[in-house]
Amino acid sequence: MSPQEIVALTVAGFVIGTYATAIGAGGGFLLAPLLLILYPDADPAAITTASLTVVLVSAASSTVVMAKERLVDIPMVLLIAAIAIPAAILGGLSTSVLPRQAFTLGFGALVGAIGAYLIWRPVAAIAPPARNAWRRELEDSSGQRYLYRIPILPSILPNIGAAFIGALAGIGGGPIGVPIMTRIMRVPHPIATTSMQALIVLQSSVVVVMHLALSHQGAPMEAVPWLAVGGVIAAPAGRALRRRLGEGPLTKALAFGLFFIAARTAWGAF
Repeated sequence: MSPQEIVALTVAGFVIGTYATAIGAGGGFLLAPLLLILYPDADPAAITTASLTVVLVSAASSTVVMAKERLVDIPMVLLIAAIAIPAAILGGLSTSVLPRQAFTLGFGALVGAIGAYLIWRPVAAIAPPARNAWRRELEDSSGQRYLYRIPILPSILPNIGAAFIGALAGIGGGPIGVPIMTRIMRVPHPIATTSMQALIVLQSSVVVVMHLALSHQGAPMEAVPWLAVGGVIAAPAGRALRRRLGEGPLTKALAFGLFFIAARTAWGAF
């Protein structure tokens, strides 16, 4: 690999990592198309393994940076992971059972509709406290206190569905998980974006280990170190961008990412 290619991959990793960290996603939905362009002959499993490895490293570095703000709701993350990881595994195993083309078209339409909704309402409406909800209270490093209540039962099926559909369609659940946290689970946006990074670490760790155990490594892995370096460097920049823009602009940026996922998913069906 030439020095020019190394620099280009590092810059690409930085740009993707900054955007993904800011909106609370892993960036896999941008990394996978990039790797498909760079390695057109690579096996899809090799593309997925390389992409998720970069996502894991980048999300881990983002989590470390953001944990200093004390905005990661660890008990909530562990609860969602306990629900989402088995669903993601089942979704991955179901790829050979369901008709892929029909599903990807439907999934693309669904994600596009979510993106349109977020453009229409970029800021989550203030909802009254839920009954029989899980009371959560966090204080960040600046002394800002967050008090919110998570309705447990209404939150279970959306998280299962997001994990299952994301794995079945070959797309990570980060861009869908943040809207679920803010709209359904009623988690404040600053906590949702940071906690989602920690959740991505747990989910992607399991999937990467599975792929490596199945020997899905390939040529795309040679790009992983440089994309990962860019992603690690991007963590502070993504954090600064998140704090500067606020919920409304970041939600719109997330919506455009969902539009990209919808187009890429639908295109892959043909």
